[in-house]
Amino acid sequence: RRALFQPEPGTSPAPHARPFMTVEALSSTADLEDSREKLIHSFAALPEELLDDPDVIGKWSIRQALTHIMAWDGWAEEAFAALERGETVAVPGEHEMNTAAVEAMSAESVDSVIKRLRESRLQLIGRLSAMTDDERADKRYTLNAKQLSADDFIDGYIEHDLEHASEIRAWRKAKGL
Repeated sequence: RRALFQPEPGTSPAPHARPFMTVEALSSTADLEDSREKLIHSFAALPEELLDDPDVIGKWSIRQALTHIMAWDGWAEEAFAALERGETVAVPGEHEMNTAAVEAMSAESVDSVIKRLRESRLQLIGRLSAMTDDERADKRYTLNAKQLSADDFIDGYIEHDLEHASEIRAWRKAKGL
C-alpha cells in the first residue's frame, strides 16, 4: 500500500489540504506482458552469434540467461497450478534448474527463443486473467513457508525479466551495440 498526499509523520495536514488517499498497486497482466516484451526487445535485434558471447550477465551469455528465464517460467506454470490445487510446492535448486535449462535449449534460434518466451508468458497471463482482483490479492499460497498472493508470486517474474533486460541493455551499451 502506498499513501499519496499523506502529511509527513508528526505533522498535520494544511487546513486546505485534501485528505490523502491510499492506492494499492496490483500487478497486472499488462505488467507481465510489458516486462517480457522489454526483455525480448533487449536482445531481439542482435545477430545470432552475439547471443553466445560470455560474460553478459555474470558469466552467462544472453542465450544462457534466456534459457534460465524460460526454465523458471516453466516451473512457475507448474508451481502455480499446484498451488491452486492446494498442493505443497518445493522450489528447485537454482544450480540444477539453470544447468538443465542451458543444456536443453542451447541450440535454439533467436526466433525460437522469442516464441517460447512469449508463449510461456501467455500461459501465466491466461491463468491470472481467469482470477478476480480479490483472488489475485488473497495470500492463499504457501511457498518456502511464506504466504503469498498470486500478485506476489508474479511480481517476482516481472522483476526477473526487467533485471535481465537491464543487464543485457547495459552490456549492449558498454559494447556500443
